[in-house]
Amino acid sequence: MDFVFFINLFKLSVIIHSLFIFSLFFPISETFADSKKQTIQPNPEDGITIIVEKGQTLSIISKTYLDDPRKWKELLKSNQIDNPNLIIPGMKLWIPKSLGKKPLADLQRFTGTTEVLKLSQKQNDWAKAKNGEGLYAKDEVRTLQESEAQFIFLSGSRFEITENSHVIMERGKSETEPDEIFLRQGRIRSLIPKTSNPNQKMFLLKTESAESVVKGTDFLTEVDQNGNTTLSCYEGSVAVTAEKVTVLVNSGYATFVEKGKPPLKPFPVPNPPIPENK
Repeated sequence: MDFVFFINLFKLSVIIHSLFIFSLFFPISETFADSKKQTIQPNPEDGITIIVEKGQTLSIISKTYLDDPRKWKELLKSNQIDNPNLIIPGMKLWIPKSLGKKPLADLQRFTGTTEVLKLSQKQNDWAKAKNGEGLYAKDEVRTLQESEAQFIFLSGSRFEITENSHVIMERGKSETEPDEIFLRQGRIRSLIPKTSNPNQKMFLLKTESAESVVKGTDFLTEVDQNGNTTLSCYEGSVAVTAEKVTVLVNSGYATFVEKGKPPLKPFPVPNPPIPENK
């Protein structure tokens, strides 16, 4: 009887030892987890999978692949991750096409010779503009003599540039910062929709000599050949800053900013022209 007992005990120890050796090479939990991951892998045609690199943050990844650092929450949701601290170097992240780069604005119409420089698509040559084409961050638009162009941002803001003007599109740097336009030269008419939040910045218009924080307003900005800026406000108000000095330009007033100097005290302006399709 003792002999049979020891034989059974030996068999049991062999089985336990075998299971232990098997678990070392084929972990059950990992095998199950891997198979589970494989069953939820999305279609490769619907996006791409990236490997997080050292030093990358969610904002950097969103900026790189989605052209918008503010989309990191949507990126987490697409990967079914609740805690952003779980993003570590070496892990895989799914970038769905549905979150891909979207244009800041659409070119609605233009006359004469209007050209677009699509730096967002790594193009280094100016090309003839097309009605309805999307304008992305870093893209540039210019009008030549006797030419005009109008584009509308997704926020509803509308902009009209006159002849011999040159603008550059910029996306807001964070969730709380508004999108931007840099007016390199020429004249731009801006019609920004009003917001229910009086503290919300709707738009930021920059020139070489000044920066204009916009909420809900209608205003005209002009940059001359020397980089000086003239801003005329026709509705609402615009905060104009230069050389760490800010002036509030209310409806019916204007300011002038000489390059390298603070803005002048606002002064009265004549009535504005009525924009088309307002």
